[in-house]
Parts: sequence; structure tokens; C-alpha cells
Amino acid sequence: MIRYLIASLFALTCHGVMANDFSLEPETKPAPVMAVTLDYIPAAEDMYGVTFAPRHYDRDYADWGYYIGYAQSKKEDVYVEPPGEAYTQDSLWRFGVSYSLTSELSLYGGATAYITEYSSTTNIVPYVVGAEPVWETDKNTTWGAEVGLRYVLGKHLTLGAGYNSATESAIFSIGYSM
Repeated sequence: MIRYLIASLFALTCHGVMANDFSLEPETKPAPVMAVTLDYIPAAEDMYGVTFAPRHYDRDYADWGYYIGYAQSKKEDVYVEPPGEAYTQDSLWRFGVSYSLTSELSLYGGATAYITEYSSTTNIVPYVVGAEPVWETDKNTTWGAEVGLRYVLGKHLTLGAGYNSATESAIFSIGYSM
């Protein structure tokens, strides 16, 4: 009888010592990453900007990320009849999602808003001492899409290239991921 008691006590205490079954555990996902890139867009007017691209912080969606970026060109003077003044300036908003194909390579795509601004004076100055001419601004927004690839070289250097349909040009990016 004592044999059966020892055997059952041994079985009850050893039940918790069984090997762990790791096949049911979720696979390890990549750590959250934030990339900050400087962008060059060779559109009608060369634009320079910045993009923030975090990889998702939710472990269930660790392969997914999103981005938002803004780029702007320099003011370009336009000739108008003196004493008038005029200039143009372009800007581009970019936002979308990205998906990590591997730990280094990501595919991104999203929407863009390409804004062309034309500002000019009316050549009418109020008859007041120190008055300035009145400026009028026309803005035209073109919506489009973009798609591209982002690659992480080494541990922190990020390179990106893509195509933007609103500007009908490429997008080149270089940055730092942390």
C-alpha cells in the first residue's frame, strides 16, 4: 500500500515538472522602430522634406507601420509687370502605411496632397503712409498616391525610394532608424 501512496505522490509532484511546449507560444516579433528620414522630391520645383515612419507598437501587428511626411520647395520669383511682385511655391503632404517584408525591407504606400501656390500683388496700394501692396494667393491641390521601398542598412541607416503620382516624380529618402 505504501508503494501506491509514494507512486501517486510522486506523480502529483512531477506533473508540474513536465517540459514546456513551445509550439503554442507566439513567434517573437520585431521590436518597435521609429525612422526619421530626409526626403528629396525632384518635381517641377525641387522639394526637400522630412518623414516620420514608426513601425507599429502593437505586438499583434508588429509588421505594420505608418508614416507621415511633409516637403516644401523654395519660393521661386515670377516676373510680373512692375511694380507688381509674384512667386510660386510647392508643398507635398504624404501619409500612408508600410509593411515589413523582412526585418530590413519595408514596402510603403499611401496618399499624397501636392499643393501649388501662386501669390502675387494686385499693384494696388492703399493711400496710407507706410502701406504695403495687397497679396492674393491661388492654391491648387492635386491628390495622388505613392508606393516605394524602405531598406535599413546596418543597424540605423535607412534608405528609401518610391514614386509619387501627384508630382509624377521619384522620392528619395535617407535617414536614421532608432
